[in-house]
Amino acid sequence: MTDDTPNDKSELDKSGAAKANSTPEDGMASAMTRNRMIKRTYEDPPTEDLMAVYATWADAYDSDLIDGHGYKAPEDAVASFATLGLAKNARILDAGCGTGLVGLLLREAGFIHIDGADLSTEMRAIAAKHDVYNRLFRLDMTADYGIAPADAYDAVISVGVFGFGPPHVPHLNHIMGAAKPGAPVMITVNGAGWNVRGWDNSFAPHLAEHGIACVRNEPIRHMTKDGIGARLIELRR
Repeated sequence: MTDDTPNDKSELDKSGAAKANSTPEDGMASAMTRNRMIKRTYEDPPTEDLMAVYATWADAYDSDLIDGHGYKAPEDAVASFATLGLAKNARILDAGCGTGLVGLLLREAGFIHIDGADLSTEMRAIAAKHDVYNRLFRLDMTADYGIAPADAYDAVISVGVFGFGPPHVPHLNHIMGAAKPGAPVMITVNGAGWNVRGWDNSFAPHLAEHGIACVRNEPIRHMTKDGIGARLIELRR
């Protein structure tokens, strides 16, 4: 059987969903049916339960997503991130770095000062093996990051974290505190999660409340074998 899901970003509709499926929710149902780990993460479990899922899933995470579900969000996000005009020695935070897929792509793009942060000890252990991060540290993205202004980053990227949550829309202001004033914060939001969690209603009011500007919101690929797209969003404050 061949995979007929569109692979080109131009074939994604404005919601970030691949046209092969009628709705992002169709793709969500496909992913949840085919992978019990994905099913649990989409159910918005308490943080401690989510960490238990990732502890079990860490070793197989990359192969499950890339081979099993056609995970393309890291590629598309880093390709866009590389067009921001940042110096190659810019200090970059990969927030919610997981197993280090984005860190590897950032290093391939020539960036040399990348820090990674994730709440899962097991996922950070996988990321450490790639030797692309200057520093890896524990980070709960639902709370204040505790990064002093003097230590703020030139840019922040977060791929595959937002959508179903946690973290949720009300936690977006925390990620902005990790970046220098005016610096780009690039995130992806799962297209199905955008719909299910009501981002259309909560996203813009949260940005307005916290003085955050959205300067880019465009569709990218996410899990192509399920027909789930994502939104690539660039924020600045």
